[in-house]
Amino acid sequence: MAVHGGEAVSVALLFSLAFFCARLLLDRLVYKPLAVYLFNTKASKLMNNEARQAKIVKFSESIWKLTYYASVQAWVLMIIKQEPWSLDMMQYFDGWPNQPIV
Repeated sequence: MAVHGGEAVSVALLFSLAFFCARLLLDRLVYKPLAVYLFNTKASKLMNNEARQAKIVKFSESIWKLTYYASVQAWVLMIIKQEPWSLDMMQYFDGWPNQPIV
């Protein structure tokens, strides 16, 4: 899917809005409740509230990074899988050593 001109700007704005909404929803509905559940141990009860909140914020940020990078990696692998050379290694060497530069 090739996007050109003004359409590219609107697609970029749509993606940025979608990522903002996804992060907001995941942070409030999934990541922070998960962090509270995971940090609800005897050791964390010894921490003061400020330290616990800092850990929850750090956990949510780290899990968001994991989600983002894992989804980008899955997207890249789906794109690469569509290429004929991704499943047949002998196609890496088709036309070698005179491979055209695209």
